[in-house]
Amino acid sequence: MATPIFPDRQPESGAGRLAPAIQAIVGGDFSRSRLVAFSDLDRASASYLRQNWREIPTRERHALLLALAELADESVEFTFGRVFRIALTDPDPIIRQLAIRDLWEDQGSDLPGIFVDILRTDVSDDVRATAADALSAAADAIVDGDSRGIDRETLIVLFDQIVHNASDSPIVRRRALGAIAAFGDDLRIVTAIRQTLDEADQTLVAGAIYAMGRTASARWIPDLIEFMHSEDAELRFESARAAGLIGDADAVPELSQLVYDPDVEVRIAALDALGAIGGPAAIRVLREVESDESYDEPEDVEEALDAALLTVNPLDRQS
Repeated sequence: MATPIFPDRQPESGAGRLAPAIQAIVGGDFSRSRLVAFSDLDRASASYLRQNWREIPTRERHALLLALAELADESVEFTFGRVFRIALTDPDPIIRQLAIRDLWEDQGSDLPGIFVDILRTDVSDDVRATAADALSAAADAIVDGDSRGIDRETLIVLFDQIVHNASDSPIVRRRALGAIAAFGDDLRIVTAIRQTLDEADQTLVAGAIYAMGRTASARWIPDLIEFMHSEDAELRFESARAAGLIGDADAVPELSQLVYDPDVEVRIAALDALGAIGGPAAIRVLREVESDESYDEPEDVEEALDAALLTVNPLDRQS
């Protein structure tokens, strides 16, 4: 008979199915029947879990988040938002990162403010960078007319300060620039991208190139075309990806060269970009690559071609 992990405690409000589920997780039992006990927690159950969260060893807490995220992906009937929110304050930075990622698609209006606090105060640069990534969803929502619990100016001011803070971590500065690039019509964003291109740290330069794509503005296409000829594979990759985000056909000629790049990630980024841009020119390039029997990524070509064909009239798809 298993020994309870809380033998000296009286039953607590909200324990319900959680107490045996937590005990099972501690023992390494991650079966579906145990995991569903963490779904759609009421306030009392969430409070109980928060009080007992650290009774679960770090390795099992990590495994629990992975298992819950997988179950949530499999079925929309299960929601673990309150579990993931509890994990945001976990002492382990990897667990905090997982929690942020698991909350990426959560529409809760509380989350942008929470992510801002994490970005400002967390001791881990990786966690802060992940929070900046998550806030890109809030920025996109604002562009689409949904405030999501935080306003445009607050995000721009905060992230612009981070981007220009030379003492801050390059990865945090890079992710912050990518997030606010959604507001690409703001002159401060244009200036931040231009200034970041002059940084000595290539991580930041690559982030600025990605940010060009996030603006969705064709003004950056000449710059991206120039970076497509860079000797550095990461910069070629980011320029191809950014061109796809912008979706301007002026980038097709250079992308048609990158589909034969010596770096596989650059090739796939170029294919994806052509698929996103679509139109007759991109389709012609992709059909030519499709006919090359020696090409190393035929499945990626097929996916890109399928995407590109969706951009034209069905009667024109054979041309």
